[in-house]
Amino acid sequence: MKAKLSRRALGAALLTPTLARAQGAWADRQVVLVVPYPPGGSTDNVARPLMQEWQRVIGQTIVIENRGGAGGTIGAEYVSRARPDGYTLLLFPTAVFTISPTMMRPPYDVDRAFVPIARVAASDAFVVVNPSVPARTIQELIAYAKANPGRLRFGSAGNGTITQLQCEILGDHAKAQFEHVPYRGSGLAVNDLVAGHIQMMCDPATLPMVRQGQLRPLATFGDQRHPEFPDVPTLMESGLADRGAMSWFGVAAPAGTPAPVCQRIAASLEQALKSEEVARGLAHGGLRPAFETGETFANRITGERAIFAEIIRRTGAGVN
Repeated sequence: MKAKLSRRALGAALLTPTLARAQGAWADRQVVLVVPYPPGGSTDNVARPLMQEWQRVIGQTIVIENRGGAGGTIGAEYVSRARPDGYTLLLFPTAVFTISPTMMRPPYDVDRAFVPIARVAASDAFVVVNPSVPARTIQELIAYAKANPGRLRFGSAGNGTITQLQCEILGDHAKAQFEHVPYRGSGLAVNDLVAGHIQMMCDPATLPMVRQGQLRPLATFGDQRHPEFPDVPTLMESGLADRGAMSWFGVAAPAGTPAPVCQRIAASLEQALKSEEVARGLAHGGLRPAFETGETFANRITGERAIFAEIIRRTGAGVN
């Protein structure tokens, strides 16, 4: 005699085919993770260690596809036009969702084109100075800048990058004047900082030189002190930065991706980020796992976009 279906089982059997597949099938084939920058950059350095553990968690191959250009908007636009089924995803840095909408006017509406799934990593930039600068605390740096207007030159990865805006946020909060020197990438700026051609930076790319003692860290933009440098305070502790000045990386899907699929993706990412191997891989690039999802992550994006829009307006920061 056949057992009768329970009400719950009967309800599950009557789900529409699309929803049933969304709840049960992801991931049953290869996933493409689009990195909207060339290989070797900070976003790529998040994707590689994460991918190794993430594909083990979901039991499917994850292919990283680098689609660089136009400050990340080319790769982002490609994902925005992809089929919303959870098999083409975007790994993006802070700037793509919080700075570019104000600075670059991308060919899509970030809020309508994507579903933000989860934050996966954070990069705690330090305020660092060349040892020739007579400041050993962030307060001494600000006092020096106010007493010597125009003498402190800070380097960045380029006009309109978060590495510029973080220093602009510091100067704005401290009411101190720093002179911006844009470079074509962080590497060139770090070299000039070590050589003393510029005096300060706000960029996680400086971390290797900090570890070697060639640069002096005064504060971090992180929401917590860096575990390697527990004596270096955060700027938020000192009232010199807003929540939102730190750099992070997230995963998003095209708008219209079913909620159950997004939930499965978020759960698999959270599991992958618990791996010590992922943490070690991220640490090489000055990064750490930082999981956040749902409304909390969505609110972070909109809140930080407002912070950066205001600092862009007040300082006149712009892209060449």
